[in-house]
Amino acid sequence: MGPRRFLRWTAIAISLLLAAPGLPAQSRPSVRCDALVGFNGILREGRFAPVILSVENPGAKMQAEISLQVTWGSGLRGAPAGRTVVRDAVLDAGSTRRIPFLIPVPRSVRTLRATVSSRGVPAGGLDIELRPMTTTSRLVAGISSELSLDGLSALASGDGSLRVVYPRVDDLPVSWAGYDAVDAVIVHDTSFQQLRSDQVTALESWVVTGGVLVFTGGAAALQHEPAGFGRLLPVEITGLTQRTRLAPVSPAGGSVHGMAGRFEVAESRLKQGRVVAADGSLPLVVARTLGRGSIWFLAFDPTMPPVSSWEGALPMWRYILGGDRVPAMGAAPRETLADPWIASLLSASSVSFPPVPALLVFVACYLALLLPVVTGRPGPGMRPRIRLLLLVVVSVSATIAGWAVFGRVLFQPGLQVLDAARVEARSGDGLAAVTEKIAVFAISAQPVEVRLASAGAVVEAAGIRTGAANFALFDPSLLLSERGNRTTVRGIDVGRLDARLLVIQDIVPLDVSVSAEIHGSILAAIVKNGDLRSLKGCFILKAGRAYPLGEIDPGATVHRTFDLAEGFEPLDQGTWFPEGDSRRAGLWKAEAGEADQKNIPAQLIGWLEGPVLPLTFPGGTSFGGRPGLALLRVESE
Repeated sequence: MGPRRFLRWTAIAISLLLAAPGLPAQSRPSVRCDALVGFNGILREGRFAPVILSVENPGAKMQAEISLQVTWGSGLRGAPAGRTVVRDAVLDAGSTRRIPFLIPVPRSVRTLRATVSSRGVPAGGLDIELRPMTTTSRLVAGISSELSLDGLSALASGDGSLRVVYPRVDDLPVSWAGYDAVDAVIVHDTSFQQLRSDQVTALESWVVTGGVLVFTGGAAALQHEPAGFGRLLPVEITGLTQRTRLAPVSPAGGSVHGMAGRFEVAESRLKQGRVVAADGSLPLVVARTLGRGSIWFLAFDPTMPPVSSWEGALPMWRYILGGDRVPAMGAAPRETLADPWIASLLSASSVSFPPVPALLVFVACYLALLLPVVTGRPGPGMRPRIRLLLLVVVSVSATIAGWAVFGRVLFQPGLQVLDAARVEARSGDGLAAVTEKIAVFAISAQPVEVRLASAGAVVEAAGIRTGAANFALFDPSLLLSERGNRTTVRGIDVGRLDARLLVIQDIVPLDVSVSAEIHGSILAAIVKNGDLRSLKGCFILKAGRAYPLGEIDPGATVHRTFDLAEGFEPLDQGTWFPEGDSRRAGLWKAEAGEADQKNIPAQLIGWLEGPVLPLTFPGGTSFGGRPGLALLRVESE
């Protein structure tokens, strides 16, 4: 190789070396982000809200980690609190993906930051100010191709205003808590768009938590079943008919007068529920109860004349929509130790001081050994040096004995896990709303990770500090990671001799039903347990009296009759539980009073054997033997 050639190749090599640092920057992934927040950009304070993040990837295919961070609070009082949700996604080359999230919206919410990264390298992001989007108004979601439900804003009461939002079918949430901001969903027309199965499941589970779902009639009713609402409809729509007059619908809260004019009415056949109003054999208003909520069907189109101008329209809507729905968020905002569920958890904690009599006996024995040494009377002729040595030996021995006896009780290694669950269902629904509170105690400071088998659960975290009223509705370090169909809660820091409380809400299948009827002086009850777990300590609550059933095995159906005089007062502690089980009796006392005030025709009350929600603590105490309190309440039809 000649000198000239050598110099040329040397120059090429140096150029490549100089350009090498710039190669990663040239191949760095880059994406563009956009977000649809809430319903039409409206967020309701104190509720959860859906977010759909659109990520456009103009480059090569990548495995991305997408995180949404919500912050709230005032910077004047230190760093603001927040919640971070992380999801994994595969972004194909030249594609745009819509990725759903669920975020909390506290009253002091501030910002939303979306970040997309690939292998730890940032690829894009988005910052949104959330405060201008928030409202305190009640929300009603109208699934309609026209702004035809705005008249419902007249239903606003003295408690606040009411707004109607119109989400697109494609934008409907895929998680039941995505509907937490709305009190009712009205399906007017879907323009023959097909819902995905996860959207239908989310809507169904949201109704179980207390939502109101209304299907309107007229010609658009023919779209409901093809759009995917078939299993939610309380009727089977068979066709259309023309009417010039309709009978009064006063049972639904409308006018006592009928409606005159030209109507296009959907003909239907009842599948589930009850006919609230009818015109002869034609159902006009049908209602179906599902969990705490309800599903309604109106055979006519309330947005079209003459119904839209009918004097009974607003009273009818006021009757159907009812009051404000109880939100999923803020399930534990009350004083921590005043909450009967939390008090039950704390009273069952194994992290407790020894009994006072045991402490007094120990102190007495210690003083009996120490007093002769201190007073100088351990024995005749004992030298001072031996007396000092005996004093040290007695002190060290007493310290070691005290640590051996009480240290294992006070300072047990690992995590102490306790939980209490409330399971509410309605007969025949097959779905139950579950609120479970998990208390995690730690002797030494350590982070905690929790894995849930469901990705649709709503999780809140609160702090409990022993001996202080330290309570935070949200833990600033709470991080949720969604992996497929499960959720991992990580980043919860538990301080030394401190505790953290997780409030987990979800909807689970529960095949348990009850029916109870009074015939003269006899109460006839039928209870079916189709669940895989035993029902413990069961009894029937009817007309303010309680009738014990005992244990019901999995798959069993129990037929029992009681004389009405055999009933007990529901607030009588010790009636239903073994002697000494004060936690369960105390917990039931609080729940029984609430149940009795609701004046429900019949309820089944009992305890579910085993954990309600499948949870695991990697590296912590197993949930297998945790002393859970799973209170079951099933309402009859």
